[in-house]
Amino acid sequence: MNINKIAYSAFVAFVASLATLVSIQALSSSDRDAADDDALDSITLDELAEHDGAESCWKAIHGRVYDITDYVPDHPTEEEVILEWCGRESTEGWDNKRPGVPHSARAEAMLEEYLIGRLVDGDGEPLEPEAAARAEEGDEAGDADGEPARLSPAEDERLHRALLGLPLDGRYRGVFSDGGEMQVNVQFDLRDGRLSNISYRHLAYRGEDYRRLDEDDDLYPVWAQHQQLAEALEGQPLTAIFALYEPERLAEDIDGYSGATLRGNKVHSAFRDALNRGVYSWP
Repeated sequence: MNINKIAYSAFVAFVASLATLVSIQALSSSDRDAADDDALDSITLDELAEHDGAESCWKAIHGRVYDITDYVPDHPTEEEVILEWCGRESTEGWDNKRPGVPHSARAEAMLEEYLIGRLVDGDGEPLEPEAAARAEEGDEAGDADGEPARLSPAEDERLHRALLGLPLDGRYRGVFSDGGEMQVNVQFDLRDGRLSNISYRHLAYRGEDYRRLDEDDDLYPVWAQHQQLAEALEGQPLTAIFALYEPERLAEDIDGYSGATLRGNKVHSAFRDALNRGVYSWP
């Protein structure tokens, strides 16, 4: 019985000591963070938005900006999962790895290795996550109480299009993956039912990144033809994406070699995925 009491007392003492150490570390970490933030480079939302792909991926989390480009290939999920958060305020995704479950302390320690700056507004003042998210969505305008302005059902064009089953105006991003490998990641704008600003955020097959090919590379014609697909769709109605099933209608110089590699149906699937996901950002 005495041995049990001694063991219990030792356990309580250990837990108390551990709690004290954690509290001290948290306090010192807060002091260090405050001092570190003053010395960090200031980064605006516009600057953050320029780094929105695998070639340069910056994320803002709890007011700090991280360049995780080098980590993207090592992320345990499919690449498209992490790429969706590049170039934007990402606190929501960080705090909800799964609904209500944040990333681990180990992941947080790893994240600090990629710290490059702090997120600020146009006046250089620190920008909190909620304010940053509202600014990205174009919801900065509000009423006298600071609440986002609301349109009536008679005035809200987005509501009208949504209820009629029509795609909303905005920027879209979608992917095509096969066997756990992301092959196509396309971005485009939709306005009044027409396509614009079409670009490939990712285009690869079996580890070959077509966007990084030089003109003298054997597979460069495939990259050129994919660009022709995008150029041919610029300004066209959304329904033109069905022409991707017959890429020879859109791209030139389709021969037996490159034609076997050009898969317009993959690009079409990425477009459809973008529409299924909904608007990525509002104009």
